[in-house]
Amino acid sequence: MKVICETKSLVLREFFEIDAFELFQLNSDKELMKIVNEKPYKSEDEAKFFIENMEKHYQEYGFGLWGVHEKKSGRFVGWGGLRQTKYGAVINIRLKRKFQNKGYGTEVLNAIVDYAKNELKLDKIAAKANVNQPETLKLLQKSKLQQSEENELIYRHYPTKCVS
Repeated sequence: MKVICETKSLVLREFFEIDAFELFQLNSDKELMKIVNEKPYKSEDEAKFFIENMEKHYQEYGFGLWGVHEKKSGRFVGWGGLRQTKYGAVINIRLKRKFQNKGYGTEVLNAIVDYAKNELKLDKIAAKANVNQPETLKLLQKSKLQQSEENELIYRHYPTKCVS
C-alpha cells in the first residue's frame, strides 16, 4: 500500500481494486452526485474502471486521486488528490456526506497542497469551484490556496512548508 501522506486525522493513499465497493458507495450517492454535477455509479464495475484509470494516471504523472481514510478507525472518508489537465495539476476532493463539516475537507486540501509543492515539486497547482457549490468555495477560502485575481472561482497554491 502506497501511503501518500498522513495528517492529524487522515491517511491519503493510492487506490487499489479492493477499494471499489467503498468508491461505489461514495459515487452512487444520488444527492452528492447531484451537487457535483455527475451521474451516480450504477455498479461496482464503474468504480473498478475508475481505479484502473487512476492507476494509469499514477504511472503517467506520478500523482492522481487518492483514497482518504480516517487514521483512527480506518474508515473510507472519500478521495482527494490531483488530476492532470491541459491547464496543469488540479486539486479534486470528494467526501462522503457523513464526513463533511468535520474539518476533513480542509485537512485533505491542505495536505494535497503541501504534498504537491514539497514532494512533487509542482510549481503550479489550482483548484476551482462551481458558483452553485457554496460549500466548495468556503472550503477553498479556508485552505492554503489563494484566490486568483483573474477569476474568483479559481484558487492557486500558496507556498508554505508541509505539515504532515
